[in-house]
Amino acid sequence: MQQHDSIDGLVVRVRDMANHDRYLSVLTAERGRITVLSKGSHSLKGAQTAVSQLYTYGNFEFYRRGSFYILKSGSPIHPFYALSMDIDRLNLAAYLCDVTYELTDEGEEAGDMLRLLLNSLYAVSGDRYPQETVKAAFEMRAAVLSGYAPDLSGCTFCGSLEAESLYLDVMNGALVCSECLHKRARSNDGHGVYDDIREADILAPLSPASCAALRYVSEAPIERIFSFELKDTEDLRLFSAATQTYLLSHLGRGFDSLNFYHAMKQDTKD
Repeated sequence: MQQHDSIDGLVVRVRDMANHDRYLSVLTAERGRITVLSKGSHSLKGAQTAVSQLYTYGNFEFYRRGSFYILKSGSPIHPFYALSMDIDRLNLAAYLCDVTYELTDEGEEAGDMLRLLLNSLYAVSGDRYPQETVKAAFEMRAAVLSGYAPDLSGCTFCGSLEAESLYLDVMNGALVCSECLHKRARSNDGHGVYDDIREADILAPLSPASCAALRYVSEAPIERIFSFELKDTEDLRLFSAATQTYLLSHLGRGFDSLNFYHAMKQDTKD
């Protein structure tokens, strides 16, 4: 007799098969990312179609056959239909899910990452906050949850947070003030007290406001992660550039979905 199990999760990736079946990558709190075979769901008439769509948060009832999870039935809890009403929302959601897929694994608890992604999709689908704010906050918090938390308490050399110009030393995960950076540039050996085994330093400039935003999204409760505002467009630009550079540099890769999101946003502006 087959033993059935059920779990709540969010579909972060789908892979369609030629026979109308579909493999679902479902992010769950308890089991991390799991792969579920949904039979006939790549057909409009499939009984499991409603719960087998990308970005659908639902309850999945399944059974195991060997090492495979096979979907028996399911019910959507929140399908995030509003994402499909705007191309920028849809593209940003694709990027957020791609990052989440990259940062999670099967069998590893992922409750915080699931909450972060769900809160981000709620914010994007409902236009609750500017997309650039949601994207940047998600990127930094995702990095923190994955073990890449930077030390934002002050300049790594002098401890200052008062400098008008700060830089995020991306690969060291630390802050450097402009004065200490200039001292390093004037040093004779060219390395100063930095780690000289790195091939290159990646420095992201920050304003005091954008640095404060980084600290906030790194530490705030996930349900309040977007409850801040950068009114100055330059502060928001620096914040967004720093989080994207930080995450992608630590992952050592880019994402086609991110490139497409930026390209479509640029086309809209033009």
